[in-house]
Order: sequence, then C-alpha cells, then structure tokens
Amino acid sequence: MNFRSRITGLLALLAAAVIGGSVLFSFNGSGTPPSAIHPAPTHSSSSSSSGGTHPGSPGSGSGSNNSGNNSGNNSGNNNSGNNSGNNSGNNSGSNNSGNNSGSNNSGNNNSGSNNSGSNNPPAPTPTPTPTQTTQPTPDPTPTSDPTPDPTPTSDPTTPPTPPATGPKTIVSLTFDDGDANQMTALPMLQSHGMVGTFYIITGYVGAPGYLTQGQIATIAAAGNEIGGHTVTHPDLTTLPNDEVQRQVCESRNTLASWGYQVTSFAYPFADTNDADEAIVQECGYNSARMLGDIASRFGCADCGAAERTPPRDPYYLKALDQVDSTWTLEDLQTAVINAEKKGGWLIYTFHNLCDDSCGDPSVSPALFDQFLTWLQAREATDNLSVQTVDSVIGGTVKPLVTPPAPPAPVDGVNGVQNPGFEDGSECWYQAGYGTNTAALGIGTPAHSGTQAGQVTITEYTDGDAKWLQSFDLGGCAPAVTAGETYSLRAWYQSTAVTQFAVYLRDSAGAWSYWTSSPWFAPSATWSHAVWTTPVIPDGVTGISFGLNLFSVGTLSVDDVELYNTVGAPDPDASTPPDSATTDDTPSDSPATDSASSDATSGSTPAIAPLSAPATDPSSTDPASTDTSSTDPSGGTGSAGTGSAASGSASSDPASTGTDDSASSDASGDAAPADPGTPSTPPATPPAAAPTPPAAPAEPAEPAASTAPADPGTAPDAGTTSAAAPANTDPVSAP
Repeated sequence: MNFRSRITGLLALLAAAVIGGSVLFSFNGSGTPPSAIHPAPTHSSSSSSSGGTHPGSPGSGSGSNNSGNNSGNNSGNNNSGNNSGNNSGNNSGSNNSGNNSGSNNSGNNNSGSNNSGSNNPPAPTPTPTPTQTTQPTPDPTPTSDPTPDPTPTSDPTTPPTPPATGPKTIVSLTFDDGDANQMTALPMLQSHGMVGTFYIITGYVGAPGYLTQGQIATIAAAGNEIGGHTVTHPDLTTLPNDEVQRQVCESRNTLASWGYQVTSFAYPFADTNDADEAIVQECGYNSARMLGDIASRFGCADCGAAERTPPRDPYYLKALDQVDSTWTLEDLQTAVINAEKKGGWLIYTFHNLCDDSCGDPSVSPALFDQFLTWLQAREATDNLSVQTVDSVIGGTVKPLVTPPAPPAPVDGVNGVQNPGFEDGSECWYQAGYGTNTAALGIGTPAHSGTQAGQVTITEYTDGDAKWLQSFDLGGCAPAVTAGETYSLRAWYQSTAVTQFAVYLRDSAGAWSYWTSSPWFAPSATWSHAVWTTPVIPDGVTGISFGLNLFSVGTLSVDDVELYNTVGAPDPDASTPPDSATTDDTPSDSPATDSASSDATSGSTPAIAPLSAPATDPSSTDPASTDTSSTDPSGGTGSAGTGSAASGSASSDPASTGTDDSASSDASGDAAPADPGTPSTPPATPPAAAPTPPAAPAEPAEPAASTAPADPGTAPDAGTTSAAAPANTDPVSAP
C-alpha cells in the first residue's frame, strides 16, 4: 500500500474514533496514547479491557474494550478494531461494546482500517484538531458507587407506609360506673395497643357487679386513665351545692388515696348546670364529660360531628350518646368517618360488656373488638389516634379539695329531711329488689298534711319495695354517730306486715345494708312503728331506713323520724290528727285477724305473731311476747331464737347497672339487689351490691348476733302466719 493510502486509512481511523466518541489519542511515535491528555474515566462496573494486540501482529497494539454504562445515547454499538488480513506492527483500533458517550450510534457496525500484508510503521503525527480536545469530559470526581440509593430502606421488599392524610381526628374510649364486666375490655385494648378512660363511682367499688380496688389497679397499670364519677351516682342538679361538693370532691379524694392522679370527671345521668360545672372545677378536675351532644343516628342530628380540640368548654365535653345494645359496627364506624371529614375529638361511652342480659346499656365483646380492629387499621392510614381524655385535655394535677362536712346529728332533733313527703320525693327515692311487681308513689291517705309515701305490690315472688332516704353524703341522709343507738319511727297503714330496712354509710361514702327490725302487724288505721337500733358500728357516718312491703298488699308511710335515743322525745306523746280515721283505709285492705285489729289509732302496733317456730322461742322472741306491747323491740333490738329455712339472694335484672343518658330519671331507678326474701334471712353476710342510684344490697347471709332478725316466710296479704325468724344479725359493719 502506498503512503497516501496509509495516510488515508489513519485519518479514517481517527475520524471513526472521533465520531464514535472513543478516547482520542495523540500519537507520539510509540503507538501509546499519553494518558495525561485525556485520562480514562473510572467506572464502577466490572468492564473487561483487553489489549489491542491482534493476531498476526508482532508489535504491541493499543486499543480498548469498554463495557459498562457510559453516558450518551448509544444503543447496540459494536465498534471493533478488528483488522482483517495480516496485521503486523502497531495497529490501532478500538473495541467498544455497550453504551459509549458522546455519540448516537444505533446498530452501527464500524470497522476500522483493513490493513493487510504489511507492518504499520509509525505514522506521522497529525496536527490535532482543536475541537478534538473538547470531547465531553467525565465527572472528574465520580462517586465510587453511583448506582445504590443513598438512603436505601432496610427491607426493600416491604413498601413504605404512606403518610397519614386528612385533618387530625382523636378518638377517646370511655367507660362509666366501674361495672365489673369492663375487665373484658382490658385484654382487647391491650392487644390493639389502645387505652381508655374509666370513670369510677367510688361508693360502689367492691360491691357485687362492680370493680374491686385490685381490678382498678390492674386497669391503671395497663396505661388506662382513672376518672371520677361521684360517690353514689346522684343527679347533681337535684342536690344542694354542699352535697354536690361532697359528691364531686370526695370521689376524687378517694381515688387519690388509692394512688391515682385524677383529672377527668363524668356527670351522672349526663345532667349538669353552671353551678355544678363550677364545683367540678373547684374540686380540681381539668374536664367533665357530658353525653348526647354529637350527631349520630341516635340523636342530636343538628349537632356537630366532633368536639373541638381544644374544647370550647372543658367542663362540658361534648360526646356521642352512650353506646348500648342497639348500636351496630356501622354506627360505631360512621361516627369516626363523619368526624374525619373536618377532624376533631370523638368520645365514645361504654357501660357493660357482655353477650347476655347483663343490663343495658351494654355492648357485646365481639362487637367491641371488631370496632377496635377497624380503628387500629385506620390509625395507620388516616390521621387518627386513640387517646385518653387526660392526654387530650392536658394540664397539671391540681391539689385535693376538702368539701364541707355533712350536718352533725343533734340530740332531740328529727334527723329526717322532708319527713311527711310534703315536698314530694325530695330526699327520698324508690327502692326495692327481687321478683315482684311494685308501684311507688306519693299521695293519699296521709297521716298529717296532704300526702304520704305509697307502696303497692300486686304480684310477688320475693324481695321487697320501700321508700328510703336518698343515699347521699349528708344532704338528705341523716347523720349518726358510731357507738350510739337511734330510735326509728314512722306512722303507717298497711294491709300486710311491714318492717324497717336499715342501711349505713361509711366514712368513704359507700352504702351497705345493715339490718332489719322485727315485723309490725298490718293496720287498717294509722299506727306508730317505733324501733331502737343496735349500737352504730365504728366508721359509720350516716343512715337510711324505711318501712317495706314484702308481700302482695298496700302500705302508706308518713311522718318518719329518727332520734338519738339520748334526748329523744317520748313516742307516745305523738298522736295522730283527728282526720286520721278508718275512712282513710286503703280500699283493697283485706280483713285482719285479732292479732292486728287491736292496733288502734295512736298506739304502737303489735309485732305480727309467728307460728310453728323450728325451735322453742326464747323470752326475747317477739312471737312469744305480748302482742299489745308498746315497744315491739322491747328496746333491746333482740330477736327470737327460732330458725327458718335460709333463702337465696335474688336481684332484679332491671335494677342492675346505671344509665347515664340524658333522658334517665334518677328517681325512677330501682334499688340495688337486696338479699333473698326478707322473711328468710340466710346465715352469712355477702358484700353489698348497689344499683345506682338506689341502695346497695342487703346481705344475703347475715351473721349471728343479737340484733333483730328479718321475718320468716312472708305471709299472704291479710294473714299473719309465718315461720319463726332465725336469731341472726346482719353485718356488724358496713
């Protein structure tokens, strides 16, 4: 090949190198490109670089085989420096596979110069083109590994959780009253990583059907909040301010004495007023919850979908209606979905958790768990969180406040408020237990004034019905002093035997059944029942009592009195008004036998005679005493030694649990379960079982003592035949 052909081939090779974006060489006569002119870029890929020595070339060839990802849009370029023929000497070419920089070569098969049959002597150094040195220069400081994500996830197979969207929504799960079956909620809350606020009625703690102190401690240890719900669950709007202070402050003080930092309160019966709100604040609470002020299908359609955060009035927290057995999962979910549209605070209120008739308001554990499962998933995808009331409200724990003390008992002064029912049911409530059909009201006949308490039972299996002084902290219930005895008195007319049922309040404000008097015989005219209590036990501060009816019949009660026996007026000094005649006898009064017909107006009635005692009665047995005695108790409070078959405790399902809805009527709730039929006193006392706002349970099993006994089997109306009572005494301390 002549010299001109050589020059042409070299220029073609050089042009191909420039067009293909390969590294430019400035030949210095040795066939080796100075690296200082264009330093080779460093690539992280493991490219295979083979020398440019071609078969048949005795000299050293120089070339490059670049594989890897270089910048530029090169697809499928196969630039090879293969020389066909016999190449001897220094052949220069490039073998570039992959994507090369600086050139858009697609599918090109570019072959370098075909030199055959001769060696290639050193070519004259061509004058470099000025623009050849402006080839795009790779990043002079490339990263050692540009391919990995600078912040890779630890588990690339798990997609990242999308951020929560939408307005912030808070859900609070609250539980009222301290019902024992609320323990069912605890493991479900824990399994879903949630907590709630439990509002406790301190006067009911430890009673049958209610949480114990140990269970409350377990709930608190799991991170749940403990709040106040008064001592005895009254409607605060019906009480004087000093009694409201005792109910609200003492509830918090008692919980604090058990080791809890209490900042949240819930109004019983969802009823309050400005004065009560101020007292709640004065007692040291940071918030107080109402009910029924958030829209749902159960009411308040024109209300908002959620409470504000922070609330406009923390002492009137708006909440949904209480959840009961009519709520569905869709109802629970819909409230959340509606609240999420604008955000805010949604408060749910639960009472009983059970599958059977444990008392409404209730919800099944399965439904409750389904709701928590749905809420938990929503926490991850929506801007929602489940928090206690205290965590939403915030604030410091305020000092405890001592409320006003209840009125002290005064010797010679009647301790009963509204003793003649002239102010209606003020300071009284309807009480009872067992299986019977009872109606209680206020009307005629009356011993004095214009009205009296009325009790009627039309169907009877067991239990009783009665009017009692309100179970409170001193506003209505008479105060008593431990170690003293008291004279209980009431005027009555009755078609059946009756007796005083007595309850005591301890220093913590809790009420429990204590004892019952002997029977008083039926009386067609107004008769005076008088009985002296045993010694008041230590730790007792208040008393509540009333004549009861425990068989089919009617009973009218009026002018009820309580005196300390020291300085008490003579009961015989009290005489009925001239208007109290047999014309006031209830129309359905059956005929009575001679045992009760001797009870004349103004006299103390005889104790109903007892028949067929299991054992011979002692001289202190009322059945063996003269039925014309003026004091059926003999002033000793002792009972006969006869025995009777023991009875089992029973309770009225309708009287269990409390309903805090705004439509509830505190005065219409039934009394808590008393023990078995009062005529069949069992042998040992059980714990008290209050059912708000009525009385706690009478003991099912009284302990032996010298106090008067409950009667034997209750007689039918108009009869006086009964089994002898056992010589037993109910609980010696509340």
